[in-house]
This record gives sequence, structure tokens and C-alpha cells, in this order.
Amino acid sequence: MFLKHHYILFLIFSIVLVSCVGEKLVPIKGPESEDGSQLNFAQFDDIPIPVGSTLDQQNSIIISKRQSWLGRLTFESTKKQLEIFDFFRNELPKFGWKKLSEVQADSSLLNYVNESRIASIIIESKTLFGSIVKITVTETEIQ
Repeated sequence: MFLKHHYILFLIFSIVLVSCVGEKLVPIKGPESEDGSQLNFAQFDDIPIPVGSTLDQQNSIIISKRQSWLGRLTFESTKKQLEIFDFFRNELPKFGWKKLSEVQADSSLLNYVNESRIASIIIESKTLFGSIVKITVTETEIQ
């Protein structure tokens, strides 16, 4: 009886362990990233970035996968919020993204989807001039 309980416990543990195996995520920027790795715009070839933008290293957390990236990309632009909103509205479809929703307000929000991911873009005006942009990309089950 005692041996049977150990066998069942081992079997349950093995099933749980095997179910956790999946595609490996590799931190590009974050607490576990390699010391020498620096985040830069060249790593994001599937999202348009306005010319003259400055990457915010401290507030960007990117997880790399074999075929795509996930996480939050944060940057500043000298362009006005409306210009950035129009930029993404015009450029995202050229990169294979389809519009889900758009809200233009003091803090504008754009939601787009591609084959396997959803991108939520928040655009806020800076105090004096320019904008802060936060792009969050996650996986989706939509096919």
C-alpha cells in the first residue's frame, strides 16, 4: 500500500513536470538578462517605430522567443501624441497587424492583432512636448 502511494505521487509529479515544458523564453532585458545585452530598436522588425524615438531601457521588458518577441517596449518621441497615433494607424497594417480597436483621448489606445500576438499601444503626451509610447505585446489563441 505504501509503495502504491509513492508510485501514484511520482506519476502525478511527472505529469505536472512534463506539462510545464514548452518553448523556452529568453530574457533580452530584465533581471535575468545577460549583462552584455542591450535593448535596441533593431530587434523589433515587426513593429514600426517613429524616426527620432528614444528607447526607455528602464521601463522596457522584452522576452524573446524563436519567432517573435513578447513584453513591453517603452520609448519617447518628440512628435505630438496625435502624430504618433496617426503613425501607428497608418504603419501597423503594413507590418501585418490588423486593427481591433482604437481610442483617441488624453491617453490614446490602439489594439492590433497579427497571426499569433496582440499589441496594445498606449500613447501619452509629455508635460512640455513630445509623447511617451508603451507597446505591450502578448500571445493570443486567435487563429
